[in-house]
Amino acid sequence: MEKNIEIELSLLFKSYLEIYVKILKKYQYTKIDEEGENIRKNIFSFIKKHNLVYSLVDLSTVILYYGTKLTLNEILKIKKEDLIFEKGKKVRIKKTDDENTILFDEECSFWIEELNKFQNKSEGKLLEYKEHSINPEKVCNLIKKYPNQDVLDKLSSCFTIYTESDYEVIPTPLRLSTDLKYTGKGVTIAFIDSGFYPHPDITKPINRVLKYVNIPEPEKNDFAISKAESWHGMQTSLSSAGNGYLSGGLYRGIASDANLVLLKVTGPNGSIDTEDIIKGIEWCVRNKEEYNIKILNISLGDDQASSYLENALDQAAEGAVQAGITVLVAVGNDGDSHNIIAPPASAPSVITVGGLDDKNDLDVNSYTMYRSSYGKTLDGLMKPEIIAPGIWVAAPILPDTPFFEQAVLLSELIEEVDEKVFFEKLKQNIEKLNFKEAILSKNIDEAKQILKNKVKSHKIVGKYYQHVDGTSFSAPIVASVIAQMLEANPNLNPRRIKQLLTQTTDKLFNVPKERQGYGLIHARKAVKESLNDIHRIGYNRPMSPYVKGESVTFYYVDSQAKSVSVAGDFNGWNTTRDLLTKENRSLWKLEKKISSGGSYRYKFVIDGKKWLIDKENENKEPDGFGYFNNRLNIL
Repeated sequence: MEKNIEIELSLLFKSYLEIYVKILKKYQYTKIDEEGENIRKNIFSFIKKHNLVYSLVDLSTVILYYGTKLTLNEILKIKKEDLIFEKGKKVRIKKTDDENTILFDEECSFWIEELNKFQNKSEGKLLEYKEHSINPEKVCNLIKKYPNQDVLDKLSSCFTIYTESDYEVIPTPLRLSTDLKYTGKGVTIAFIDSGFYPHPDITKPINRVLKYVNIPEPEKNDFAISKAESWHGMQTSLSSAGNGYLSGGLYRGIASDANLVLLKVTGPNGSIDTEDIIKGIEWCVRNKEEYNIKILNISLGDDQASSYLENALDQAAEGAVQAGITVLVAVGNDGDSHNIIAPPASAPSVITVGGLDDKNDLDVNSYTMYRSSYGKTLDGLMKPEIIAPGIWVAAPILPDTPFFEQAVLLSELIEEVDEKVFFEKLKQNIEKLNFKEAILSKNIDEAKQILKNKVKSHKIVGKYYQHVDGTSFSAPIVASVIAQMLEANPNLNPRRIKQLLTQTTDKLFNVPKERQGYGLIHARKAVKESLNDIHRIGYNRPMSPYVKGESVTFYYVDSQAKSVSVAGDFNGWNTTRDLLTKENRSLWKLEKKISSGGSYRYKFVIDGKKWLIDKENENKEPDGFGYFNNRLNIL
């Protein structure tokens, strides 16, 4: 397209878009005024005169992006056969998940009808013409060119930059189409992992790390030292709550405003002991109130399967849940071999997370499973409950390491346009980059291709980041969505969070149920249902039992009961000593002090004769009579 023609069309469209956006702010289905209608007609005439069908595809994309409530993914997948054209009426689109249709407004309908005329085909994607098609990168560039400031304020940190030649990955918030209004503000996520590092993505512009604890060596503060054990924990925590500071906000986590508590469990000998993971969990429970810890992520664990009834790590995780902390655990990456579900992933009340492989693509049809573990635990529980991206996840490279220096050098050399400067810098750093002298005899294009191949093989993206894989990253991604949920509704308890997450998933129909659990996390739906819970009766309280220090609160729901008591190890199984009080028509409550920590069995006794388990507590064991007792864990 000639430059003058392109400028003229762009100016016309900007004038039209300004008028259309004003209508959208008031009411979407309001008819555009005469000035806007005339500009639109002029645009269509201009496109027809200069045969600018490619531009029509681009501009139609912008209109659909601003003028509909469809997600970017949904817009890119619109097919011609999904459209319903009725003479003299607005265009409708068939929804893929049911028989309903979505009605486009008059302006969107005009653009779709005009595009349909030029395409002269009945099948295939709407937003394409011959070899010209729309992808996320093009949408990004179009929105930058034709901005709606209201939308830009919400999306400025999350434009998709995905070009295969540059080996970029889709940012996690866009990958899961999250609600960008919620970023985990006011919520603290604790991470128990190998080690950590004060990366700029969590310390700038403000330091969001509330506490760093070296569990094996409490007196040693090695937070700011780059060590081998720093890698895993730094990347898991930042994939969840990093703000993308070194990428201008691009590669940020979903909970980019959440606070963090970081607990290192690698010992001085370089190994991780189960006892230290348990100590980390206990630390979180003891300090929950001081740091407002609502979420705990554990992307490590034992190597061997075990019954949660007999495993101290599983029971520690159960105790954290009873203390009001939602616990996320990576299921493991053993799905292609032994397929072991090991503690604490085998604990019944934690949310165990498996991995998805979305092929770094927004098209759900390309989704498959990552090689995450799955199946029944030794106690017969199905794990994982939910899946989230487990590969193609952007995470920072650990600073002050040779690999970090290599990544920066490679990126700077690839961007260098001056041939002389390029080869001088390459020669100076050839040993650091582990290249042979032969590369210096190549021309600049050949040498840069070798550099790009190295970038790709090392999974480097955006100079300071790389894409990583493993369910170690799937769990923190779910943790970040939970931070959104708790920002939207701080009254959610761990049991309710688990319910909402598993009730709002997307099912992958080409994947067996045992591999995906309830399905792929749907961040927007989970946050929306969290907001709806504010107005639902019965969900604005802790779950039973709720442990806070030496105080334990039991809840039981029964509108027909005349009396409810709790009997257990802590009261000699006395059925009349600890009576619950009826709070309203159906809710019974007892707050009891239990000064000694440990594990206690208990049951509810209804009307003095009927023994029932606490349905809100998944931690239970056989009672020897063919039924179950609940377990209460005070850490």
